[in-house]
Amino acid sequence: MAIVKSEDKPMVEDPSSLSYAQMSQLKLYESELWKKACRNSAYLIKEIHYNTFAREWRCVWSEDDDKRSLTELQRVLEEVALPALRRVQGVLSVQRVVCGCNKEFKVISKLALDAFEDWSGMQFYPEEELVRRWHGIEGVSKIEVETYTLEPVFGPGK
Repeated sequence: MAIVKSEDKPMVEDPSSLSYAQMSQLKLYESELWKKACRNSAYLIKEIHYNTFAREWRCVWSEDDDKRSLTELQRVLEEVALPALRRVQGVLSVQRVVCGCNKEFKVISKLALDAFEDWSGMQFYPEEELVRRWHGIEGVSKIEVETYTLEPVFGPGK
């Protein structure tokens, strides 16, 4: 897996053609761009490019006791995972997925490659505590973690 620098391309070919207001907007946009556009990228193969990794924590919950395990999973997410993830440098997004058919509960944290590498050096904190707490919830099973690339291919997130 090769990590390469993305090409730096100007946002506007001729900045002198912009009004003062447009120039101010462009500068503001460019100053915030680093938060949205990752600088490093890699290829699995020539046709598959990526610049973010995701770490997924998942488990299966039970309908028993009025879905108490699902309630407890949400509580652990709010009390353990979210406060810690807000302090992890470079987190681009955190998503929660709940599937009612398969009774799955997933937390997906997306980071740029360099930030992900740093986070892996911290053993994906707060993963250990989260998994430990999930194991203590009655009705929760099949606790797993996985890392994969996560890239938008269509839509506004592209």
